[in-house]
Amino acid sequence: MNEEKEKQKIREIIALYEKAFVNADADLMERLFWVGDPRFTEVESHIPKPFSKERFLWIMDWIRHNQAPGGRMHFYETRIHFLSPTVAYSISLRDTEEKGELHTSRVTLIYLKQKGSWKIIHGHFSFLPKSS
Repeated sequence: MNEEKEKQKIREIIALYEKAFVNADADLMERLFWVGDPRFTEVESHIPKPFSKERFLWIMDWIRHNQAPGGRMHFYETRIHFLSPTVAYSISLRDTEEKGELHTSRVTLIYLKQKGSWKIIHGHFSFLPKSS
């Protein structure tokens, strides 16, 4: 396995994720995930319990009908690690504004390579604690 080449493929997925969010492109977003895999789950800062395919697809449908392009999404300080030739994860930071307050989230994405393609099998977004 050429680790740097595989890391670049994962960086491209992250860039497409950002693009899909900014453009409110639910179809692109959906293609980045192994939604049909029974192991697929997602956890969001505002949805703390893991959810699976049905909730994810509901969110994608909501985006298609309600979300205007122009959102802001940028992952930074990204690190990518491999657990095996077919399993990897990335850890990034992301800033978001919620209810007028700026929050930083830690974003962990787990990738699975199937049939020669990397996609996201799990995503976990959680706000970092505010320092006092």
